[in-house]
Amino acid sequence: MRDARSAVVTGAGGMIGTATVRHLAEKGCAILAVDRIPSPELPDGVASFTADVTDPEHVAAVAARAAQLFGTADALVHIAGGAGPDRAPEIETTELAVWEHVMRLNVTSAFLLARALVPPMRRQGFGRVVTLSSILARGEKGPATTVAARLPYAAAKAALTGLTAQLAKDCAADGITVNAVAPGLILGDAGTRIRDRFDALPESERARMLAAIPAARPGTADEVAGMLAFLLSGAAGYINGATIAIDGAAS
Repeated sequence: MRDARSAVVTGAGGMIGTATVRHLAEKGCAILAVDRIPSPELPDGVASFTADVTDPEHVAAVAARAAQLFGTADALVHIAGGAGPDRAPEIETTELAVWEHVMRLNVTSAFLLARALVPPMRRQGFGRVVTLSSILARGEKGPATTVAARLPYAAAKAALTGLTAQLAKDCAADGITVNAVAPGLILGDAGTRIRDRFDALPESERARMLAAIPAARPGTADEVAGMLAFLLSGAAGYINGATIAIDGAAS
């Protein structure tokens, strides 16, 4: 099977998104980079689009722009998501509004984007969909650390694995693969959100988190981006419905 020649990448302004856009651009993939805030670090020639992917009207505009650029986007790489800004370490402190916000960020956005972009892939008989889950989909023991609203985040990332598995079965006969990657602790440079949260933890908590990783180090955005790019390649054509951990053997 051929490589994806065009892709919509959401969350393109974040640490993993920026690395993914760079990896795909280096492979000659045409890209529509989508984020709520435009990134100044995108490679030359990458089209940028500002959108809130939890909003159906914004997603429709993303799909329309992709159609203008590519005709049919070969791939959707859905990186946008997260646990939101509100600390909610226990179920007693998790407000319904926080729960619903985290679900929209991760699951509803994936559904809306796939609903908009998969039908044209079906018609052309080829497509790639990759979403960003997390090893926290299986839960995390101990006190909450770098994830603000851990319970809804774990539930949302687990829901993405179910969406991935079912959509893969629904679309495999149409030449479409649907997979997810589940990163563990991925740290960027100082100033990135997760790095700053990690650095703000007590030294004992940082040591505990690192001790739980058999590889004895956090991962990098480039390591996640490399897997995302591979899943868009022809070599990954028989990988379908999988959730692939990128976690240094932590899970």
